[in-house]
Amino acid sequence: MFCRVAAKELSLLTPQLAQAGVRLIGIGLEEIGVEEFIAGKFFDGELYIDSDKKSFKALNYKKLGFLNMVPALLSRVAREAVRKGKEWAVGGDMKGDGFQNGGLLVVALKGEKVLYEFKQENPADHAENSAIVKALGLEEVKQTQEVDRAQDGTNVTDLECEEVCAMPPKK
Repeated sequence: MFCRVAAKELSLLTPQLAQAGVRLIGIGLEEIGVEEFIAGKFFDGELYIDSDKKSFKALNYKKLGFLNMVPALLSRVAREAVRKGKEWAVGGDMKGDGFQNGGLLVVALKGEKVLYEFKQENPADHAENSAIVKALGLEEVKQTQEVDRAQDGTNVTDLECEEVCAMPPKK
């Protein structure tokens, strides 16, 4: 679920990135779940598989052990990602190597320079879209695109808060 939520959020940038001539490329670490990932349209970019994990090793992306996985899954960032995943009805499974963390690189044209780097510390971590846009020197656009429909059929976006925002303040 964590990868699906992060991919959905990153994909919100696709129109803005395409307009700026920026390619969005994802590197998965295994074949397990790729067909479901593509069928679910969780990522709106090019997807490659590094089953030998050479890029993950070269970039020093952390691989968690069982003892540090348990607290990571109970963390605030993990609980928030699960909440968002349920709202967006992205589903998920526990197949594959859930211990391998990843990250994100924003690379200048022709790969001459890394403009921004993010390394996961927690499986639910992901780079903020605002940091990606800033690294590219693009103007931040408010994200109003519908991510998906929740299971009850209501629209879910990062900006919706009608019910909560309409509540009177506590006294």
